Amino acid sequence: MSPLVLVAGLAHFLGALLITFGIVGPPRRRIANLTPGETLRDLLPTIKEGEEQNLRLAGITPETYSVQRFAGLVLGLGAGAVISQVMGRGLVGTILVIALVTAVGWFLPMLGVRDTAKKARLEIDQIIRVWIALVAQQVTAGVDPAVAMLTAARMGERSNWALLHRFLLAAQQSRRPAWEGLVDLVERYGIHSLSPVVSALGLAAERGTKLADAVLVAADTLWRESTSREREKAGRRAQIIVLPATGVALALAGILIYPPFTSLTGGALPPTP
Repeated sequence: MSPLVLVAGLAHFLGALLITFGIVGPPRRRIANLTPGETLRDLLPTIKEGEEQNLRLAGITPETYSVQRFAGLVLGLGAGAVISQVMGRGLVGTILVIALVTAVGWFLPMLGVRDTAKKARLEIDQIIRVWIALVAQQVTAGVDPAVAMLTAARMGERSNWALLHRFLLAAQQSRRPAWEGLVDLVERYGIHSLSPVVSALGLAAERGTKLADAVLVAADTLWRESTSREREKAGRRAQIIVLPATGVALALAGILIYPPFTSLTGGALPPTP
């Protein structure tokens, strides 16, 4: 069977599969039910909450993400056909190469989004930890916690500092405590590492504890957690350095000890030239 015929058959199969999924899949809303104000997003399959949070952090809309994945699928299919043609594999080899490269093209956009979201989460996590410490310093100096939160959020220059300030300000403008903007931020972007701090602030508000005291406790908790993280990272880095060094030392010791050991045990040494 010619590879071109095989590629055409696979393309026909994938096209039929996509059409079938479009018909029977779980769209957000059918075309007949769309109102004039709705967009293509309402026609796309429902995205899981975690994936949607990743898209927000990566700054990609669901429409763009769907196009990227479909384009990766098509490009992977074409690249797989070319690679299999150049390699000159048989039928089974051609199928495997095309399937592998097509899968890479399909999953590569997803992996890129997740990697970008992971880096963004880490940056926001670090920013909020610094922000909490700044708020605690101002609260200790006698500044009102709500004022300290907004003031501290304006101290950073990176875009995520502005994002934090926007959420805090939005909460205050909606006549809610400013710290609830932090709750909205954590929930919207899925920054689960900060959930304990958010829960502690909420619990303090429910119990009627002073917000200033809750902020100081949160700052102390985050400081201890950050210190523990840095110690773990330092330990892992030390292991990465120590293990190879130990292996090299043992290898050198073996090289130095082997000749005397063989002479003591009666082993024959290679003749010297």
